[in-house]
Amino acid sequence: MQFGQVKEKILECFHGLEGNQSIYVSTPDGEIALHADQPVSSASIIKIAILVEALKQVDDEQLTIDQVVQIDNVNYVGGAGVISHLSRDHHWKLADLLKLMIISSDNTATNQLIDLVGEHNINHTMKAAGAFHSKLMRRMMDRDALKSGLDNMVSGKDTYLLLREFVTQHLLSQSSMEWGVEVLLQQQFKDKFPSKISSIKENLLAHKTGELIGVEHDAGILFTSNGPVVYAFLTAGLLENRYGREAIANAGRLLYDFYE
Repeated sequence: MQFGQVKEKILECFHGLEGNQSIYVSTPDGEIALHADQPVSSASIIKIAILVEALKQVDDEQLTIDQVVQIDNVNYVGGAGVISHLSRDHHWKLADLLKLMIISSDNTATNQLIDLVGEHNINHTMKAAGAFHSKLMRRMMDRDALKSGLDNMVSGKDTYLLLREFVTQHLLSQSSMEWGVEVLLQQQFKDKFPSKISSIKENLLAHKTGELIGVEHDAGILFTSNGPVVYAFLTAGLLENRYGREAIANAGRLLYDFYE
């Protein structure tokens, strides 16, 4: 199969899907795009931007990866993650909170990290990466903000630009790039991109997922012998979430099989 053929088949996975899709894939053979600049509700994909900003502040010596962070009571929320179910007398290292935010999508960790690194700084760094269609506007599980019309937004192309920071040195040091990739490789939610790949090789897929009612996302880096493939499959406005998961799983299988 030629790249043009696999590109067509990947786009077909999302054709006819209700709602809004924002798809962007950068490969050694070319790009695949569908409404790539269209912002959609980010769900947990916005956590990639928070990871980039935190590591940037580590590089700038504003933070240290092992510094101890106490979680404020206001930041304990439900949804994804484990911290809200544990004793509140824990003190966490910055590294722990970053890992929990990415690999288990912990919302409490995320809210504390937003406070720590600053909403303004996160948005500024997204713009520095070229992600002009994306914005952090609320904390995780802030339903009041959501009801008032404030939501976190990202596009497929912007998500690619944020992930590119981990494979092309620009805003982060080499050590921070490698640290971030190592965390993304430990992703625990595997019900989308890799779900139809029977035996995916270790240390090939570094990714982050996101989901809300009507929203299913998966974005990451597939390390191949030809070079990194950076993808963002974002689907929103779904009548049923399973349709988004199915589309992403089919696209992921096509992309993986072509390069592996």
